Amino acid sequence: MIFKTNITNKLKPFINSLIKECVDQRYKYNINLGNNYELITKQKNKLYKYFINFCKKKLKKFTVINKELKCWCYLSDKTISYAAWHDHIKTSTIVGVIYLKVPKENKGIDFLFNNKTINKKIKKGDLLIFPNFLKHYPYPSLNDDLRISINLELNCLEQSKDIFNVQ
Repeated sequence: MIFKTNITNKLKPFINSLIKECVDQRYKYNINLGNNYELITKQKNKLYKYFINFCKKKLKKFTVINKELKCWCYLSDKTISYAAWHDHIKTSTIVGVIYLKVPKENKGIDFLFNNKTINKKIKKGDLLIFPNFLKHYPYPSLNDDLRISINLELNCLEQSKDIFNVQ
């Protein structure tokens, strides 16, 4: 139900400028949201292309109905390290997360399914996809190391449980 691939080679030509966009926009557009904010990036179409192609390889057939695709940045360090258990049931059908920077002391991300916690270790360049209903806790960075990820969301005609083949 949680799929992972690494797209470091695809990100290589623009990852540094993408990280700079994330850092520069941390307070610029979303001062009240702290470490989770909409990211305005020139790379949005490329990121969604990688995300959608991976979804097509791993999931059942789906029909995207998003009118507008957006990117969301989660950036944490010792300055702002807020994190909480949450899902994306109100905003999407398929969730994707691309990890741009991962702290050395990396606890990854926890998922909760059927009252069991599943931990996924992450590294720079990883792309995870999972269904909207899956509660998760992204461990924040608690030191000077940045943890930067980009969240991508697809809304589909089909239900996430059908797309992910969940019983």
